[in-house]
Amino acid sequence: MNDPERRRSPLHRVWLWIFLAGTLVAGLGFGFKLYEFFWALAGTEGFEFAGVHLITYGLVASGFLLLLVQGVLSGHFASIEEPKFELLEREERYDREEFER
Repeated sequence: MNDPERRRSPLHRVWLWIFLAGTLVAGLGFGFKLYEFFWALAGTEGFEFAGVHLITYGLVASGFLLLLVQGVLSGHFASIEEPKFELLEREERYDREEFER
């Protein structure tokens, strides 16, 4: 399945470029919609209506983003499989301790 010849085939490259073009168009469309939203929000009484909620959600989302960045930088995502094995070992240890009683 991971054949290098298959990854470099012309069909694979065509699909890759189609995917990249679609992603770019979707990203530009999303950016334009955000621009329209903030333009309408600032130009009318919309900010008085929804501004506090948007600021609150933005602060909460940025807090979660900072926690994610801190986790990545401190190495919490270096070995994703390790916690699973630790949990299984801990469960086996608890089972042994319980059955020895």
